[in-house]
Amino acid sequence: MKLVISTIVTAILFFLLGWLFYGVIFTGHLSSMQHLMRPDADLKMWSIALGCLFQGLMLSVIYMRTYKGESPIKEGFIFGILTGFLLALPYVFYVWGSYQVRYRAVIADGVGMGIRILIVGIVIGLIFGKKKTAA
Repeated sequence: MKLVISTIVTAILFFLLGWLFYGVIFTGHLSSMQHLMRPDADLKMWSIALGCLFQGLMLSVIYMRTYKGESPIKEGFIFGILTGFLLALPYVFYVWGSYQVRYRAVIADGVGMGIRILIVGIVIGLIFGKKKTAA
């Protein structure tokens, strides 16, 4: 049941944080990527939502299979940092090497991704909590 709850909560969180980071905070920095994006009227929100759902599911499954059951915040933070770096750092280099965009846009995108995954990692840790030990 925790997997289902974690998947749904993190999908919603990814969606809202994506709007906050890419729709509000980093809009100025990401302007050099605008020509790569769909116009607002043509956005496929269902696809973005599905991507958030799958990302939440996969991170929740990985966390569920690897956490030790100690401090939920500490383990979630470490999980978020590690998976954030795992996903965001290579992504920054792939985008910078492949697209004609300003480096500030790529860095803002990578930082946004890393911070979102860090926050979601902490939330996943809190949802799974401490493991119950057998008496």
